[in-house]
Order: sequence, then structure tokens, then C-alpha cells
Amino acid sequence: MIFRKYGLTITRLKEKDIELVRQMRNSPEIQDKMYYREYITPEMQKKWFQSINNKENGYFIIEYKGEKIGLIHGKNNDFEKRVSEGGIFIWNKHYIGTIVPALASIILDDYTFLIKHFNATYAKVLANNKSTIEYNKLMGYVPCEPQNNDKGVVWMILTRDNYFNKMKLLRKGIAIITGDGEPVSPGNIDYSDDSPGEMKLLYSGLPADIQESIDNWVAKHKK
Repeated sequence: MIFRKYGLTITRLKEKDIELVRQMRNSPEIQDKMYYREYITPEMQKKWFQSINNKENGYFIIEYKGEKIGLIHGKNNDFEKRVSEGGIFIWNKHYIGTIVPALASIILDDYTFLIKHFNATYAKVLANNKSTIEYNKLMGYVPCEPQNNDKGVVWMILTRDNYFNKMKLLRKGIAIITGDGEPVSPGNIDYSDDSPGEMKLLYSGLPADIQESIDNWVAKHKK
């Protein structure tokens, strides 16, 4: 799966890129902001990838100006309750604090709320990570009840209503900056990088309203 929008290319994580993600995830700057802070070995990374490479999880490489700059995810998808958990980290320091991470978040949130028709997405943030807490508030998240017993974290929730209200204002700014004020649509998504096996593993047996968008793309492009 590939999203192309606002000058970004956001591509579903493949095994060929997990070593890059591992190296960046182990860097002190990134590790310090994560709940899990142990060193990740290549074997651990491969096992992790095998555990998340499914329809319940979506991890994506963020690419900007031809460079891979970060990772964004929507994980623990519950297709009955229509909820998930989101997160992002940017390893290229040049783009931290810029609009680029926000654009990546908006692309994935548009997908979550407009195409998957989810009701909410959660985020777990270290309580001392004030910058990420403020970033999440900017995107429409608010503090909520803990979703597990993890200590030293703040749980936040972004509901459909909060997202749509926040985006009324943000889309105007996006239009000025990027020249594109429209939300993500099925036309911004393609599956040309997915093999038949990956299509079956990742994009089949989904709720009918989600499946329809995927099946329409396949019918049009993969004859």
C-alpha cells in the first residue's frame, strides 16, 4: 500500500526496510522518547515484523523529497469497535518541528476516519514527553482513561468528531502550504507494490465498506 499526498509518499513497511527502522529506532534520540527502551537486535526486529505484518497493524515508511525520514503507524486495529492506536517517529532531524510530520499524520488519520470509517484512535505517550503531548493536542487528541497498566505514560484519544472539527481549520493552512486542501481519497492510494500473497494477507476479509475500496482498485489496476 502506498499513499501519495501533499508531496509525501507513505509506503507500507516491507521486510527490506526493517533494518533501517531498527537502526533508527535504536538511536539514543529516538529510544529516549519510547516506552520500550531496550536495544533491538536484528533477530528481535525480524520477529517483531512477522508479528505486525497483518491486517490488524499498519506500519508505514514516510518518504519526503526522495528520502526516508520516519515511520508512522496505526496498530491494534479493532474492526468491530472501529478503534486503533497511532504513533509516529521522525529520525531525520531536519523535519522535526516542521509541517511534514503533521502532514503524514493527517494522511494516516484521513485513511483511518474517512476510508476505514473508524470511530477513534488512541496514542500512548511518555508522561515526560511534553513535545509529543502538545503535538497530539494540535492534531485533536485529548487525554483519556488508560488503556492498560503501563506506568509513566499518558493515554490520549482522537475521536472522529474531534478530528473533523480540528481539520476544518487545518485544511485551510494545508491548502495554502501545499496547494492541496482536499482530504485523502481512494485515488491517493495504490497497491502496486503488493504481491498477490501480500494482498491476501493484508487486505482481504475486511469489513465490507473497507473491502469495497480495495477491491475496486484491484479490479481497475490488477487485471
